[in-house]
Amino acid sequence: MEPQKLPEEIHLSDYWDVIKKRKGLVIAFILGTVTVTMVLSFMMQPVYQASARMAIERESTASPLTGQRMEYIDARSQKLTFNTHFTLIKSKPVIQNLLNELETSQEALKLAGDEVSTNVIKEVLVRLKNGVKRFKNNIRLLLKIKKVDLSGQEQLDQQISAIQKKITIKNIPETRLLTISVMDKNPEMAARLANLLAKKYIEFDLASRLSSANQNLEWLNKEVYAMKKRLEDDEKKFYEYKQLHKVFSLAGKQRVIDQKIAELNNEYLETKNKRQELDAKLEEINKKSIERSDIAHIRSILDNRAIDDIYSNLTNLELEQNRLAKVFKAKHPKMIQVSSEVAKVRAKLKAELTKEIENLKVQRTVLFNRERVMQANIAEFEQDALDTSGKELTYTILQRNMDTSQNLYDTLVAKMKESGVVTGSASSNIRIVEQATAPLVPVKPNKNKNFLLSLILGLFGGIGIAFFLEYLDQSIRTEEDVENYLGLPVLSIIPEADRNDRGGYY
Repeated sequence: MEPQKLPEEIHLSDYWDVIKKRKGLVIAFILGTVTVTMVLSFMMQPVYQASARMAIERESTASPLTGQRMEYIDARSQKLTFNTHFTLIKSKPVIQNLLNELETSQEALKLAGDEVSTNVIKEVLVRLKNGVKRFKNNIRLLLKIKKVDLSGQEQLDQQISAIQKKITIKNIPETRLLTISVMDKNPEMAARLANLLAKKYIEFDLASRLSSANQNLEWLNKEVYAMKKRLEDDEKKFYEYKQLHKVFSLAGKQRVIDQKIAELNNEYLETKNKRQELDAKLEEINKKSIERSDIAHIRSILDNRAIDDIYSNLTNLELEQNRLAKVFKAKHPKMIQVSSEVAKVRAKLKAELTKEIENLKVQRTVLFNRERVMQANIAEFEQDALDTSGKELTYTILQRNMDTSQNLYDTLVAKMKESGVVTGSASSNIRIVEQATAPLVPVKPNKNKNFLLSLILGLFGGIGIAFFLEYLDQSIRTEEDVENYLGLPVLSIIPEADRNDRGGYY
C-alpha cells in the first residue's frame, strides 16, 4: 500500500515566490496605474475654493416699546435658526438675485462651469467634447429625433442648480460664525461668487424682514380698523341699553337697593319688636283688672310717671284715712273728707289707666300698620332688585363685550406702533466678518493624494492580478510541480540552453 500523503502547509515564502515570479506584471500594473492617474490629474482642470465668513448675531427678543421679553431662546431654537440660514443661503431666490447681479450672460455661463480653457491638452479635450456633441447631433438628425429646447426658466433652473452644487456651508463650533465656501475653476470667480452670495443673502434677509414687517403692519391696520368699528358698535349698544333702562351703573343701583333693603329690614325688625312688646303688655294687662289689688302690677307694666304720682297720692290718702279711722268715726267730717278725696283720686287713677291702655292700643295699631307698609316696601325693593339682577346679565354682557373690544383695540394699536418702530429700524443680524480672497492653490485635483492613492491601488491591484493568474496557470514548470501533482520521481533535469551557446545548430 502507498503511504497516505499529508496536505502541505502554505508558507509566506510561497506567496513571496508568486510575487517574485510575476514581479514584472506587478511593476507594470503599478506604473500603468500611476501613469494613468497622474495624466488624468494633470489633464483635469484645477478647481479653486474661496471662503467668506459671516457672523449671525443673536436676535433681540424684547419689545421695542415695552422692553418686555417676547420669546425665550434655547439651544434647540438656536440650532434651528442656524439650520434655517444654511438652507436659505442656497435657496433659489438668493441664487437668482446673485445671477441678476452678474454683469454679462457669459459670466453666468462661466459660473455654470463652461469656461474656455487655455491649456493645450485641455483645449484638445474641449474639442473632443465638441466633436462628440456634433456626432450626437448628426445621429439625432439621421434618426429624425427632435431636439427639445429648454425654456428660459428651465435654463435658469439649470444655472441655479449648477451654482448650488458649488456652494458649501459650514458653521464653526461653539461660535455664531459660519463659512460660505464656493468652488470654481476660476479663482477670481470663486472669490467673487462667495462675497456676492454673502452680500445677497444679507440683502435677502433684510428684505424678508421688511416684507414680513410690512405684511404684519398691513394686517394690523385692517384688524385695527375692524376692531375700532366693533368697539364703536359695542359702545353704542351699551349706551342705548343704559338710556333705555335709565341706569348709569347697575352696580351702583344694586348697591343702593341693597342698602335700602337693609335699612328697611332693620326698621321693620325694630317696629315689629316694639309691636310685639306692646302686644305682650296688653296681653298682661288684659289678664288683670283695674282694681286696687292689680293697680300696682299694671302700674309697673305701664311705667307712666303721671300714674305713678297719682298712685303715690292715693297711697298717702289711704294711709291718712286709716290713721283717722282709728280716731274718728266714719261719719266724722274729716273721715268723710278723706274718703271723698280717696274716691276722687282712685277715679282719676282708673281714668288715667284706661287712657294709657287705650294709648297703648293706638300705638300697637300704628306699629302694626307701619309694619305692613314696611313689608310692602321691602317686597317692592326686593322685586326691584330681582329686576335689576335680570337686567344685570344683559348689562354685564354688553359691558364685557365693550371692555373686551377696548382691550383688543388697545393691544392691536400697541402692536401696530411696535411694528411701525420695527419697520422703521429694521436691520439684519447677519454681517460679513471676513471677505473671500482669490485662492492661489487649487483644492482639486490633489496630485499628491492622487499619486499616493494610485500607488497603493496599483500595488494591491498588481498583486491581486498576479495571484489570480497564478491560480489560472495549470502548467508544470518545476520538479516540485512534478512530484506534487503527478506523484512521480524526477530522474533528471534538462537545463535551458542559451541561444548564443548553440554554435549555429538548431
